[in-house]
Amino acid sequence: MKQIIALFMVLLLGKTAAAQKLTINDKTISIPGKQVVLNSDGFPAMIQTSLKLITEPIHFHLPVSSNHKDLKLRSEVLKFSDQKPGEIKWSVKNVSDSLTMQVNASLTAKGLLSYAVEVTAINDIDLDNIRLHLPITPEAAGSIKGLGLTEQKRPDVVDWKWTSAHKGEDKVWLGDMAGGLQYQLSSNESNTLPSSWSNSGKGGIHIEQKGKAILADNYSGEHHLKKGDKLSYNFTVLITGADGE
Repeated sequence: MKQIIALFMVLLLGKTAAAQKLTINDKTISIPGKQVVLNSDGFPAMIQTSLKLITEPIHFHLPVSSNHKDLKLRSEVLKFSDQKPGEIKWSVKNVSDSLTMQVNASLTAKGLLSYAVEVTAINDIDLDNIRLHLPITPEAAGSIKGLGLTEQKRPDVVDWKWTSAHKGEDKVWLGDMAGGLQYQLSSNESNTLPSSWSNSGKGGIHIEQKGKAILADNYSGEHHLKKGDKLSYNFTVLITGADGE
């Protein structure tokens, strides 16, 4: 009997490990039931469950104050490292004449994307309003939870600002029957609020339909950087089931 139980446990553990295994094909990372395709800048170009979850790549906007135009960044080679059955890591540096954006990221077998994004000024520069855009498909954004809202049908417009009173509200889930995305903005600091994102109350989150996407616009207001100044724009994205878990 003990031998039968032991054999059963081995088979069960083997099936669990196989079910959680991540595989890579070029820049496509697959988990059973989920798939993430990476862009050259290290951010997701596509996220898929049984339906498409984003309409275009997740991306940052870095507009310069002098002309209000986005900085054009050049991506160096994306490198994978620490490939394990339950987690895959990668990194890439995106550069311009004015600043660099270092991206260190990982994806776990549970569908958790973690991003550590560090912006470093090469020269003095004034930036308008640094934004992270998550363009979510309407099919994957029928419901919302977070930003002070209990789980409910997504309103046409959601406006939320960083304040100390809103601590703990910043984790937001957008989803529907076939899955969704739960994301949270953070930093490397131990402060109550992530300073780069909150930016003394200038930052916030605005969610509204723009074109074909339900656009989660995560903005941080203007920044005046001196040479060598760094900003931390970390965030996580969990690819979820219909209940946001």
